[in-house]
Amino acid sequence: MSQSPESQTAAHARDRVAFLQTGGETGGLIAQRDWSKSPIGPIENWPQSLLTALSMVLHSPIPIAMLWGRQGVMLYNDAYSVVAGGRHPELLGSNVLEGWPEVADFDAHVMEVGLAGGSLSYNNQELVLHRHGQAETVVMNLDYSPVFDEAGKPAGVIAVVIETTEQVRAEAALKAERDRARSVLEGMTDGFMLLAHDFTVLEINAEGIRVDGRPREAFIGQDHWALWPETRDAPLGETYRRAMAERTAFAIENRYVFPDGRIIWLDVRGNPVEEGLAIFFRDITERKLAEEHLRLMVHELNHRVKNSLATVQAISAQTLRGGGAPLEVREALTSRLLALARAHDVLTDSRWAGARLEEIAAQAAEPYGQERFRIEGPTGVMLPPRAAIAMALAFHELATNAAKYGALSNESGEIQLAWRLDAAADPPKLRLSWRERGGPPVVPPTRKGFGSRLIQRGLAAEFVGEVRMDFPPSGLVCEMEVALPPSGADAWADWPER
Repeated sequence: MSQSPESQTAAHARDRVAFLQTGGETGGLIAQRDWSKSPIGPIENWPQSLLTALSMVLHSPIPIAMLWGRQGVMLYNDAYSVVAGGRHPELLGSNVLEGWPEVADFDAHVMEVGLAGGSLSYNNQELVLHRHGQAETVVMNLDYSPVFDEAGKPAGVIAVVIETTEQVRAEAALKAERDRARSVLEGMTDGFMLLAHDFTVLEINAEGIRVDGRPREAFIGQDHWALWPETRDAPLGETYRRAMAERTAFAIENRYVFPDGRIIWLDVRGNPVEEGLAIFFRDITERKLAEEHLRLMVHELNHRVKNSLATVQAISAQTLRGGGAPLEVREALTSRLLALARAHDVLTDSRWAGARLEEIAAQAAEPYGQERFRIEGPTGVMLPPRAAIAMALAFHELATNAAKYGALSNESGEIQLAWRLDAAADPPKLRLSWRERGGPPVVPPTRKGFGSRLIQRGLAAEFVGEVRMDFPPSGLVCEMEVALPPSGADAWADWPER
């Protein structure tokens, strides 16, 4: 049965807009809407150029709006409805200048250019829109081009709208973070360099440029080994490669010789980071020069002190001999000066950082034979210089007294010299004991000699502790209690001198 002309016309009209059924939610809204009172008239009268363009808009995954006619009637797809926010679906079918009144001037210019056959493009255009009941600043990439009718004349404008607000904000935040980081790096007194995993220089700060002397563009993007070829096979190069491969931090002191002949010392520290290896370095050249100068000064001072001690020995020996002093007095003074000189030698070897207690004890035992001494105690107990000298003189006086009257005055006596750390005491203490045995019976002295006074007063003053001397018949016992520094036994080397 053949269809009537009216039926054929209706079927044709339905076929023309069938694409709306696959055009998503917005396509369905367009199909259901009564367009007879709109500026573009009923949908069955829409020109094919409009329908063709609308089909392309509705089936696009990117946000697109079509502004049709002089009024710019808005037709758009589901992706654009997201951009429209709370304005959708009322925005659909509205005139663009009324639909977006807050940007009416902007859209009026777009319509004028588009309907004249021109195109416009805006990258990261900032606009203030009211999409959710309040003003918000948004950033968008906007591209506008004309839509032509059957006669080839501009009949509308296609708007491709890509919102980049979050992207721009993230990039701005990242830039601000980078600017802050650069500001920190540029303000650092340490040099900084960032190496990629292939040892390409990614970044260097102002101090790094100052230390090297070349302009910034000479570094960025360049191979580290090409910039500093002498480091490739040096310990520094091996340290860099190991840190990069094993992702471990390091600290090293390195001597650089620059092409212009300059020689500097750098403290170099490296830390693995996501980009590769972050290098921090400090010019302490002046410190190295100062250390060398100090070393020379200390060497000269030590030489002069030793000469002075030798002079003091000679003068005292001559003076006492000429003054008729007894031999015993002359020998006692000479031996004390020798003990002072030996303690000075130990301190010189450590550059006056201090002396280990076991070294002082061994030095006291040496003239009498180590087999006569039983020395026991933890090693590594470091005495500060003044305390080391006081202890050396005390051991000397004890050993001299033992050689004259005590355990070292015969062939069988011995001395036990022991110490221990008492961490349970408050404050913690170092406890030392000198015990003689096997010598002649001991009789308490009727008076204190110089040696006893030196031991009891000198040690007590230097160590802020107690010294007790007992004289049982079996042999002299000298016990010492020494208060440790506040941070404990490990801090002896840093014990401040008073």
